[in-house]
Amino acid sequence: MPGDDDLYLAGFGEDNHECLRLLLHHAANVAQVARMALAAPISTNYTEGVRLLLEAGADPNRYADDADPPSPAVYAAVRSGCSAELTGLLLAHGANPDAPGSDGRSPYALATVQGREDLASALLRHGAADDTADADRFLAACLRADQAAVQQQLVLDPGLPGRLTDAQRAEAMVRAAETGHLAAIGLMLDLGFPVDAHGGEDGGTALHAAAYSGSAEVVRLLLDRGAGLEARDASWDSTPLGWAVVGSGQRPGGNPGSDWTAAVRTLLDAGASIEGITLSPDDPKPPSPAVAALLRDHGVPSQAGS
Repeated sequence: MPGDDDLYLAGFGEDNHECLRLLLHHAANVAQVARMALAAPISTNYTEGVRLLLEAGADPNRYADDADPPSPAVYAAVRSGCSAELTGLLLAHGANPDAPGSDGRSPYALATVQGREDLASALLRHGAADDTADADRFLAACLRADQAAVQQQLVLDPGLPGRLTDAQRAEAMVRAAETGHLAAIGLMLDLGFPVDAHGGEDGGTALHAAAYSGSAEVVRLLLDRGAGLEARDASWDSTPLGWAVVGSGQRPGGNPGSDWTAAVRTLLDAGASIEGITLSPDDPKPPSPAVAALLRDHGVPSQAGS
């Protein structure tokens, strides 16, 4: 009989969920089996995979991921940047809207800090409590680049920015960078947010996030404000240029104005090192053809396949 690991691997949906459908058809008791299974489509924002598992009986309140400690399902969906549709499916199938993550924040507070008004509204419709603090609302205003709201909070509480943690500042900067929100980045830098703070799941800087999402204008602004061109992330020990190269091939959808060729060119023009960057047909994370051509023009070597 298919187990949780089998459903988890099939849940990434690389075959249009045909394997997942087949396994669910032969699973004896999905409600008892599925725990990690939901983590796959949640991590990749595959709404159909979540739908199939839930309709087959997966319990979102028995959800577990590989975090230590594991996050509740709705919190994991918000953290992963999932759509309101996917998050709504979890809530409609009884997921606890208030179960906090390991950092103690509720899904609603996290959605607010991320500037995800669509998720915040969905959570409220399903009974979530509004437990946001002043810092959450301040960061949300920053992410909206709402200078009037920011100024209003500063008038009421001038010391608020100084009470933000390094992690809160870094998370907001990375979030704005990966969505290409130039005005939000500029506002936070003007407020004294550190340009090279590391945040996000892989411990990159805002420049890493902007490069990966093809946010060329944000890349330029961050470089103009002193961002470290050769900064290394905490997970892959990679530079912003490396993130831009990978992003050009994976094409994440968080930035509607993405232009990876322009982002890579900006980094190269600023003097980014090409050391460690190679072009190989065996590369599991290849760049886009346009970025590959640009890298070749700048002397990146091509390697023959094995």
